[in-house]
Amino acid sequence: MTYLDLDQRYQLQEPIPPLPDDQIIEIRVIDAHPAAESPIADIQTSWLQDPDLNAHQSMVESGIPPEAVPYLALQADFFPIVPELHDAWLTPHHTVLLIEDRSPWPLLQDCWQRETNLLQRISWLYEITLLWEALAPWGTQSTLLSLGRLRVDQDQILCLEYLSGSPTPIQPTLSELGLAWRPFSLIGSPSEPLKGLIEDLANGAIVDTETLKQRLAQIAEQSEALADDKPALNLPMTAPPPEFEDEGNFLSSSSHGQIQTTPEVEAFSLPLEAPDSEILLTSETNRDMETTDPFSLEDWQATEEDADTIDSPTMVLPMKLVQLNEIGRTYVGRQREHNEDCYCAQTHLQKRDSPEGDVLQAKGIYILCDGMGGHASGEVASELAVKTLMEFFDRHWHSSLPSKETLLQGVIAANQAIYQINQANASSGSGRMGTTLVMVLIQDTRAVVVHVGDSRLYTYTRRLGLSQVTTDHEVGQREIQRGVEPAIAYARPDAYQLTQALGPRSQKDLKPEISYIDIFEDTLFLLCSDGLSDNEVIERHCDTHIEPLLRSQADLEQGVTKLISLANEQNGHDNITAILVQVKLKPDMGKLPE
Repeated sequence: MTYLDLDQRYQLQEPIPPLPDDQIIEIRVIDAHPAAESPIADIQTSWLQDPDLNAHQSMVESGIPPEAVPYLALQADFFPIVPELHDAWLTPHHTVLLIEDRSPWPLLQDCWQRETNLLQRISWLYEITLLWEALAPWGTQSTLLSLGRLRVDQDQILCLEYLSGSPTPIQPTLSELGLAWRPFSLIGSPSEPLKGLIEDLANGAIVDTETLKQRLAQIAEQSEALADDKPALNLPMTAPPPEFEDEGNFLSSSSHGQIQTTPEVEAFSLPLEAPDSEILLTSETNRDMETTDPFSLEDWQATEEDADTIDSPTMVLPMKLVQLNEIGRTYVGRQREHNEDCYCAQTHLQKRDSPEGDVLQAKGIYILCDGMGGHASGEVASELAVKTLMEFFDRHWHSSLPSKETLLQGVIAANQAIYQINQANASSGSGRMGTTLVMVLIQDTRAVVVHVGDSRLYTYTRRLGLSQVTTDHEVGQREIQRGVEPAIAYARPDAYQLTQALGPRSQKDLKPEISYIDIFEDTLFLLCSDGLSDNEVIERHCDTHIEPLLRSQADLEQGVTKLISLANEQNGHDNITAILVQVKLKPDMGKLPE
């Protein structure tokens, strides 16, 4: 066997051919250690978390080749448009870049020919325009002049196969971009306004990207106004996006060979160190990799001022729901005699036809309660809370997410149901039963979270990774919020004692946390009891047990079973419950940005 690297991780599937100047050649390799972490994972993470990081200085310090910088620098804001960089290094004769394989994805040209929706075509050109702005600082705008490097994922999102062109002092012009677009004027009977725009761009009549974006927006407005017989919309044009922090590969080539690959293929690029000679390697891995996994568009119109407000990204296109899947499981654990956890996961989906196509409408309610109290009373408390909340929202949740006041009334009703039993039984101290609560209501692309106690909600997205949404209501966290150092706060013997729960006290002492979430991108929600979240099990095993569950073909039932097994191995001292909710989005081509 022949390997690309000295560590014998990347096995060559074919010999590396001679390299003509100005040409990129694709070669397939197999990752022999797919479970091992990417060697550049720490660098990618630091750049994603710190948008102000000096990319070139970090590159020098870490030994990353300069050709890799644009990929890493663009990752934070343009993934999945720019492919993922798996590894990069220098050899005496080559600069090696290993990137995700997208050669099986359909070409934009082919999709353009099949597409009859003018708004979809306009959106692709708009996305290319935004990429033109984003690639300029990295000298890789020539990528967009080759239609063979523009591909489309299964949700019709424009993506790049790889970045091309080592940076040069002379950058391509917008007129050259217009010339590259001319084939679109001949494919699939495009509208006259769009043909006119492409000719104006090619002839140099459009000299800046702001004008180009305005012209595209005007054509989109006119098209929608004609289709819907309503006045055209006013689209605010925003500033170009900030520099991104993502992966980079400087490849210069007039052509490259395409290699047919399977859906479980990861592509890597290997450009030669010589100025004009480079290789693009495709690599087949033996891990479960979904090369056509759809991702949402976001942050494409963020200005410098709001570039770091990543919790509320501005989107070029509105998003719509395409999938909402859920699964729940509970297990008694290895040390408990009975299970005091209780959960409910219920989703209602409805598809309706509209002039813009099928619309998926969804309502989902997901409740997890971890009971506590003497004997079997914890089970009673958790079951009673779930039942009360389900009945309450069946009556009070209608056309939109409930208001904060309505949510609070529902929590109070659950608290009161348990509290009355405690009062009737004259229970006191540890004999008073109670329960934690974490609840998520989802309606289309909005969600609301209600939280009491130490059961948790996590979310996972490609852009942000794993996030703990809720903060445990316990003494240790209370002390930290008061300014006490965490080590001191959790040195207390009562650090893990709950400060909030349903049932032990009357409603006047109840302070649930309620927060609304706009879902801008594909998102995985994980509700769990502390039998799973204790000892940072989720954080430590995110890459293996959480990240794969956001993929379109993920088996959520198998995923939640693996999470329960992991918690039983790592913890096992308590009951274990998990609910997974997978939300998949795509651009809504029936709407224009507000």
